[in-house]
Amino acid sequence: MRSDNVLIVGGGLSGLSTAYYLARYGIRSTIIEKAGRLGGLIKTDQIDGCSLEAGPDSYLATKTSVAELADELGGLPDKIISSNDAARRVFVVRGGKLVTMPRGMSMMVPGDLRAAFESPLLGAATKVRLLRETRMKPRTRTEDFSVGELVTDHFGPEMLEYVAEPLLCGVYGGDAEQLSANSVLPRFTAYEKRFGSLIKGVKHDQKKPAETTGSLFRSFEGGMQTLTDALLKATAKNVPVIYSEVTRVEKAEGGWRVLVGQESISCSRVVMACPAHVSAALLERSVPQMAIELSHIPYSSAILAMLVFDRATLGHSLDGFGFLIPRHERKTIAAATWVNTKFPSRIRTGLAALRGFIVGGKAEELMRTGADKDAVTELVLADFQQLMGFSAAPLFSTIYFWPKCMPQYVVGHSSRVQNLRRLEGESAGIHLTSNIMDGVGVPDTIRRAKDVAKQIAGDRV
Repeated sequence: MRSDNVLIVGGGLSGLSTAYYLARYGIRSTIIEKAGRLGGLIKTDQIDGCSLEAGPDSYLATKTSVAELADELGGLPDKIISSNDAARRVFVVRGGKLVTMPRGMSMMVPGDLRAAFESPLLGAATKVRLLRETRMKPRTRTEDFSVGELVTDHFGPEMLEYVAEPLLCGVYGGDAEQLSANSVLPRFTAYEKRFGSLIKGVKHDQKKPAETTGSLFRSFEGGMQTLTDALLKATAKNVPVIYSEVTRVEKAEGGWRVLVGQESISCSRVVMACPAHVSAALLERSVPQMAIELSHIPYSSAILAMLVFDRATLGHSLDGFGFLIPRHERKTIAAATWVNTKFPSRIRTGLAALRGFIVGGKAEELMRTGADKDAVTELVLADFQQLMGFSAAPLFSTIYFWPKCMPQYVVGHSSRVQNLRRLEGESAGIHLTSNIMDGVGVPDTIRRAKDVAKQIAGDRV
């Protein structure tokens, strides 16, 4: 049996960030990762002068944890790039056609009423509801409720179907009727409590000085893997990595015992930097109540397809960031990004990259039936050709299957998080990170890792 101070189960962004911040406090940790590489969902392929993302392609500029980490790592701030917001337009498929999303939208809330009234995406009944919505009174709901309920209460079913659900699908890959409004859209539930009208809330915040200047999305030159590569470099000398699968986490005298393959490792702390369902299975015997709560967090799956074309063969202007496909309009993909437009430096001159997202039930069906990369490429290509009006074939493609990769913050999630935090405090050494608590994006994951490291360091004082 060997002994370590802190064991981190999972070597994705959560695990790497936690190890980095622990090292800043002078605390030794070891990462255990069952895959053959670190970085998790963050991976960038460099092919023929193109940086092609296998996972997230950017992060929200308004959340500061990524920029703060980049500053600490050194050398990264100069590699941060901005999305091409001068060309930021999003289309929504309606009746098989690409229709422009009204400008000024803040999620499903119009920040520019004139643009919403002029938009062919919304019908007359919805536009009448926009006027009525501005007169809604403040409301406090005593129970958690769904995103679907919030949107339909304020704007009706059309706004849910053609705006809110497609927008959220790319983040959660789930059902807006199941997702918790308080956990997924806390800013808008706060507007409802304070202003009644969500439109009034958005307009109020539009008058405030912007938290950040420049683009909405930011990323790294050469792709998001630039970030995880920098974390790997920063932790390489002081953070050992065991490439094996953890089979159990047990309570032991003075700490914990982690079973890894044929080996047993003792430690004072265990950081669970892995999906909730994986943590639940590992903690089932040692912390059963925590395991039960974790097992009740559902997950959605995704397939990410990147198709690269000779730009001259497309015959499409690519005049925006991409498009969203409402559920009832959907065949295979739920959303698409025109990478050339969003991040022009990612794609070599003369080429065009279209990125398609397959999520939820469709992704799970394709995985269950054993669809291979060629089959997925054909399905995605068929959607692109029909919706964008071209017949060209791609020069090459990359396909990534990500089973159970997106936690679903369903109704009741905030109560589950409260229970998990209480159980975490009572466990005397089990810490939960990853994106299962209060934010699924890259900045949220880094923030949570930093908080966990700070908690561990504070407990040692």
